[in-house]
This record gives sequence, C-alpha cells and structure tokens, in this order.
Amino acid sequence: MRPAILLGATVALVLAGPASAAVLLPGSSNTAFTGFDASTQGTLLDWKRIQGVALTFTGDLRAAVYRNTLGTLDFYYQVQRTAGGEIGSDDIRSITAANFGDFGVEALFSDVDLDGSGIFTTANNGGGLGTGNRNTAGGVIGINLDSAAALSGTETTATYIFRTTARTYSDRGTFGVSDGATFSGRAFQPTGVPEAGTWAMLLFGFAGIGTALRRNRARVAIA
Repeated sequence: MRPAILLGATVALVLAGPASAAVLLPGSSNTAFTGFDASTQGTLLDWKRIQGVALTFTGDLRAAVYRNTLGTLDFYYQVQRTAGGEIGSDDIRSITAANFGDFGVEALFSDVDLDGSGIFTTANNGGGLGTGNRNTAGGVIGINLDSAAALSGTETTATYIFRTTARTYSDRGTFGVSDGATFSGRAFQPTGVPEAGTWAMLLFGFAGIGTALRRNRARVAIA
C-alpha cells in the first residue's frame, strides 16, 4: 500500500476517533502532546549533543533515537538555554526537527529524566509545554513554546518524543531552535518506507479508544 493511501486512511480513522489523539498529520497545528509511557521506551540506538551560540542565546540541543517496545522508532528532542548570545538575550520559543517524510508520527512528552546519567534531564521551565505542528509536506515538525514554556536563563524543556512508523533511520536529519536568531545541527530522521502493519497498530488503537468513548457517552445519555 502506498504511503499516500495510508495517509488517507490515517485522516479518516483519526477524525472518527477521539479529538485528543496526539497524531501529527501533515498540515496540523496546535496539537497537544500526550504523556509518554516510559514502559514502552525500549533501547537507545544513537544520540547527539549539539552546543553553540546564536545572536541572542547560547543553547544545548539533545537528540536521540530509540527502538521502542513496539518495534518502531522514537525520536527524542530536548533543548536547554544556557546563557545569552553574541549580541543580546532573548527567550527561545520555537523548536524544529526534520525530515519525517510520509511516516506516521505521534507527539509525546516527558518532563522527567528519561535516561539517568545520559544526555536528557528533568524539565525546569515551570511546567510549560507548548504545542506541536507539522508542515503541509509532512517533513518538518515544530514545537511552539508559549509564554509559559519559553526558555530563559538556563531553563530546559520537557523531552519531546515523536513516535513514528519507521524501523530504520539515518543521521541526516536536522534539529534547531529559534527566537529570531537561529541555531541548528544534524540529528536523526526516519528512513525507508512506512509499513502497513505499523500504521494499522497506531490507527486501530486510536479507533478503539474512540469507540469506547462513544459507548460510554451513550450509556450516560440513556441513564
């Protein structure tokens, strides 16, 4: 089955399911992240740490790829603002990652330390989270940090986890932050062709939740 056909099936089933399903469809915006179930974390495959200075902030970008317990790949991102920049000091409000192509993507987050002594750490930006979006072509994912989530001083974001339908990856992806000034580096991206079976697992799970919710509403109405 071609990815375009699978994408059409994604749209149909997600619209039929609960509005809270955190699937990032191409062209979507203001998608709320859902909490990450650490029991599905799986095995670390690779990680990168990118440190540098932009015009108005100094940043520490952390990225990793895990094979989750379902057998597909999760892409992790976290940003820490460590100081001002070359000419001034502004908050960090926008994060981007690419290239996710035709793959299914679910938006998750964790505000606790996911890897102990590894590169990720506990969020300390006041509990702010922000929302996710995806461009129309599907390749670029963004995280918009609202005023509660924006990074100042030496604050660190939650860890954002994008669960995909991919089983292979490369280190030719990109990861960056912006507040008017920008700073980016090479991270990871999914590769290969999305598998029909992994799409089905993702979609039927959401469809089942939607059915259960509709049944519960019907029972309440009858009562």
